This record gives sequence, structure tokens and C-alpha cells, in this order.
Amino acid sequence: MKNLTLLFLLISSLEYCQEKKKEKLDFQSDIVLAIITNHYFGNNYLAQGHQNPSIGFQIKSDWLHYNKYSLGFGIEKSTQKVTEFSIGGNIDKTNTNSINLFLSYQFKMTSKFSIRPEVAFGSIELRQKSGEKFYGSQSGERYGLGANLNYSLNKAIALYLNISYNRYDLNVKTSKEFINYFNNSNAITLSSGIKFQ
Repeated sequence: MKNLTLLFLLISSLEYCQEKKKEKLDFQSDIVLAIITNHYFGNNYLAQGHQNPSIGFQIKSDWLHYNKYSLGFGIEKSTQKVTEFSIGGNIDKTNTNSINLFLSYQFKMTSKFSIRPEVAFGSIELRQKSGEKFYGSQSGERYGLGANLNYSLNKAIALYLNISYNRYDLNVKTSKEFINYFNNSNAITLSSGIKFQ
């Protein structure tokens, strides 16, 4: 969280280096539809017990704008196949569901191209299944830091690309020696799609 705070202090200070415009609060909604991949890494359950990357989809909407800041929410769903049954047990896949709030800041590079650094905080749920049989779920928190790249095709549609680092802190009940292995995961997330602006 300390790194996220420092990032937004830096972004806020850079705002004064740019041309100042009249302050404006806007409730117009932008919507992103994207394909998402999570590349889990490190010594943890999602990275070592599953096929990587996970594949899924993402829906985002930034509904509150103030100057160049945007506040919104996102929903993500992805699936990973279990590859190490000695780790994953008698399940064959893990579905990952996440919902989060995000805050971003827009750097307009050209009339068509912009970069938006972004911080996110939310919840995550792992749902474990074998065929249609549900074996249980684990929940926790998600922290994200990344950037969106937007290229406007016209006034209504833009191409969208996001790269971010995400940390997941889960609440899996396990023995002490396996707490870090099952409860802490990291991922590099890539998503691409279309933004309706």
C-alpha cells in the first residue's frame, strides 16, 4: 500500500506540470470489454499447481471523472486447469472471480492516444470444481498496480490494453507450514479489448 500511495502522490504532482484546465466533475460512464490472462508466478498454489496463464474476460466501467482522475469498478472471471493433482487434490479446474474499485489518472499523449496509470483494490474468490461438482471456495483481497493504454478510433470507440501487477491475499485454512503457499499469490495480468467512451 505504501508503493500505491507514493505512485499517486507522484501523479498528483505531475498534474501541475501539465496545462491547467477548468476543474470539472463528470458522471459519464466509459465501458471496457476485454479478454484477460493472468500469469501467476512464484512459490504458490496458483502458479505451481495450475496451467498458466489463466484465460478469461473483464468488464470495467469508470463512472466518475474529476479533471484527469477517474474512479470506477471492474469485474473479472478466469479459469485455470489443475495440472498437479498432488497439490490441487481431486479438482480439475479453479475458477477465479474478482471485483474491484480502481482509481486512474489520464496522461493524454496525442489527440488519439492516452496512458492511464491505475491502482485497484478489491476482493477475489477461487471456486474449485471437478466436472460439474463444486468442491468449495476460498476468498480474499486483491491489490493491483498497472497502466491502461487507450487508442481512440473515433469519438465512441477506443482500443484498450492493460498491463498490471496483482497481489492476492487469500484466507485458506491450512497448516502453518503451508499458509504462505496457499494464501499468497502474485500475477502479471494482461488484458486487451474495446473501450466504449
